[in-house]
Amino acid sequence: MDTLAFEEKRNRVLRAAYKIHTTKTQHIHIDELGDASGVGREVWNILRILGANGKGWLKKSGNIVRFTAEGIEKAEELEKMQIADKERLVLETIFKLGGPTHMDLVPIETLERKLDMDFRELNAILLDFERKKGWVEGPDEAVQLTPSGVREVENPGGGDRHVGVKYETHFYAPFQGGFNQGPGGIQHIHIQNTKNEFDDAIYTLLKAVEESSRLSAVQKMTLAGDISTVQRLGQMEHTPEVIEAASSKIEGINSVLSSTADMISIGMVVMPILRAFFGF
Repeated sequence: MDTLAFEEKRNRVLRAAYKIHTTKTQHIHIDELGDASGVGREVWNILRILGANGKGWLKKSGNIVRFTAEGIEKAEELEKMQIADKERLVLETIFKLGGPTHMDLVPIETLERKLDMDFRELNAILLDFERKKGWVEGPDEAVQLTPSGVREVENPGGGDRHVGVKYETHFYAPFQGGFNQGPGGIQHIHIQNTKNEFDDAIYTLLKAVEESSRLSAVQKMTLAGDISTVQRLGQMEHTPEVIEAASSKIEGINSVLSSTADMISIGMVVMPILRAFFGF
């Protein structure tokens, strides 16, 4: 048996033993453990490695095994690793099913079928994503990634990547409310710009374009392409050539947004962030 295959079986035995230990009894029958772990009679050979003469994680007495303190610690470590793997799988599946922006609503039933996961287990993971991590949102019957959820898939654990640009922008508002306004209808926005805010602006804009009722199919396709280009330019060094190209694309996008009724307010919030990220 190769090392990886044996290690996987060993871990399955240890996890199965831990489940029996925590839900049924601390005195685990070896035949039951073989069935629960799916390794059958191989469990006897595996227990030689896990027992007193091997890892010391389990103690054997006749047909019964019990955990040592070291065994419980190792089993809990494996449980955490398995949970982390499941969480990553759930997040990546929502990402893949979330359409071009990765932020479309995905029905919970679709996730259950795709992942072959029990609803209670899936729901517990989704609640953790929503309430503690802020990676998902949505109604009871469906879920969608937030911008931070998309970032977590694309750059796991990337955190807040500051680029150190602080700016103030002034512009005239065609509507009242939503921001603190200065004299003459001028709005003042102070933003500490970060790479995360830039990414949020991109994803917000892509989603708004996709959901717009006023843009034609051709306009949506063209805008989505231009927005994606700006996103890629944002990942490059900000040379004069990159800044010039970004400026041209951003002003073209802004021209369409400012003339589209259901996109004006989105543009007024998002475009200053995109401009400031490139320093213009």
